[in-house]
Amino acid sequence: MITVAGALLGLALLRAGLSPAVAYAAQLVVATEVAFLVMRTRWLRFHAARATGAAIGLGGFPLLADVIGPMPAYWLLTLVVLGVDAVLDRHWSVRAGRGRHAAASRPARVLPVVGTGLLGAYAVTARLDAVLAVISLVMLTVAITTLVFQLYKWWTPEHNDPGRYGEPDAPRLPGVILVPMRHEESVAANTLERLAGLRHPNYLVVPIIDHPDDPGTAAIAHDVARRHPGRVVVCRYPEDTDVHNKPIALNAAIAMLQGAGVRYEWVGVADAEDLFHPDLLRMVDYRFRTTGAGIVQCGVQLMNFASDHRGQPVPAGAGGRLRRWWRSNTSAWWRAANVLEYYKWFQSRLKLQAAIGVMPLGGNTVFFRRGFLEALHRRSGRYWDEACLTEDCKIGIVASVLGYSVDVVYVDAMVTQEETPGSLPAFVRQRVRWMQGFIQVFGERDWLWLPTLTQRVLAVYVLGFQFFQALTGLLAPVALAVALTYKAPIVITLVATLPLGLSALNIVLDVVLLAQFTRAFRVRARLRDYAGLVLGAYPYQIVLSIAAVWATCRFLTGRNDWVKTVHHGAHLPQPVPTPIGVAA
Repeated sequence: MITVAGALLGLALLRAGLSPAVAYAAQLVVATEVAFLVMRTRWLRFHAARATGAAIGLGGFPLLADVIGPMPAYWLLTLVVLGVDAVLDRHWSVRAGRGRHAAASRPARVLPVVGTGLLGAYAVTARLDAVLAVISLVMLTVAITTLVFQLYKWWTPEHNDPGRYGEPDAPRLPGVILVPMRHEESVAANTLERLAGLRHPNYLVVPIIDHPDDPGTAAIAHDVARRHPGRVVVCRYPEDTDVHNKPIALNAAIAMLQGAGVRYEWVGVADAEDLFHPDLLRMVDYRFRTTGAGIVQCGVQLMNFASDHRGQPVPAGAGGRLRRWWRSNTSAWWRAANVLEYYKWFQSRLKLQAAIGVMPLGGNTVFFRRGFLEALHRRSGRYWDEACLTEDCKIGIVASVLGYSVDVVYVDAMVTQEETPGSLPAFVRQRVRWMQGFIQVFGERDWLWLPTLTQRVLAVYVLGFQFFQALTGLLAPVALAVALTYKAPIVITLVATLPLGLSALNIVLDVVLLAQFTRAFRVRARLRDYAGLVLGAYPYQIVLSIAAVWATCRFLTGRNDWVKTVHHGAHLPQPVPTPIGVAA
């Protein structure tokens, strides 16, 4: 029925004077969306599957229509496309009873990629100038928005007012800090001791540990709990599941606290290596009471960017010092970029997104009002989504949907200090998980319930940016070949150079921000650190594109296993905290 209706629509468009190719494309889009509404399957997976048939149809129709006529070409290609769609529906896009994230068969993994490649190849060969113009405009948009996100903090004077957060008074709200831990022997004792000594009269620290799986970290946590009775309470990770991830641990801790009748007004989340400032809870307590926010997101900052190997731990085994020197000097380029990502994200970009009301939260140093968590539980039957790879991103988007405001607090002296991943492969694995989690949240479509069009557009940009990075990675070799061999019109060439100029401006901005970072945190950056930041800017984007391609492939094939980031304590020891009140 849908196919016949599509044919009738195509005929009507032809009679209206449209070209056969345009008429075919229009009826194909309409028929696809009608089929989606009828079948009620997963949006992203369905459209990825249909992209294969669309590529075959759009690529073949102009060729066949000139030879055998529009209608014979339509029906011939319709039969082919229906066959392809049937195979994909059977093995991938609308499989019933095989689990939401079941692995796809090999043909289902390959066909969408091949179809998209065919569509891209046809577009490039048919309208190369137009394709170059569109791609250049998209990249220009991304470059401009990137600058806007990074510079938001400096737009108005009040963003830089040292007293804008107020002076915290005596804390009044009881709370808990949840600390999921797994195989964290190198950092657990330092973190828990630090958390147990914060300046707040009424809070608990709750490490969550799978005791049979991780007896070493469990022993450390219980030892700290004995030294701090009434302050540190160890929670056992559920032993009825083989899955290990952060949201399961957080939900287990909330269940334990409620079962024990513990009174709390806010819940904070810390990572195993986090170093909280002693006055952080005073600030959080004060901001909850004065702003009425449902969530307080405080700053997090990676610290170990420098190529100076003397501040890094010596690896175990033969040649440890030499390996430490080599690792420090060959990894500083991506570590500096990673450190600045956090610096820009927490002190500028998150504030803009909070002002608009689209908030993918940071995964730690984030504090939730109990009333918000209960509203979240009433909405979905749980607090944190145990199937989501970025539960922080999802809970932030849902908070925006429910109308809860987020107060973003970034004070240089009070940021939570962390370390970068231990190696470039570890960084890529971490970024793959984050990107795939954003894609998951995009595919679940909670953002569609945001109240304004501006919020929904920003949500698509933030959550869907991974697709752009993946496409950039796939098209990079093609773009290089086109740049070397194709002579585009002058106007298109000028448009194509604009994103490059703004990217160079972003690099200059990064150099300025690295200098500001060193002053704010009283650390030293060498000339080779600046050189690595500049020379590594493009390779860093290539690494992110590779991670985005990997994340997209994992999502499309239904793989959503959790990859843990190993912590080495490279950001230790903690510098002496400066007094409260020095704001970014």
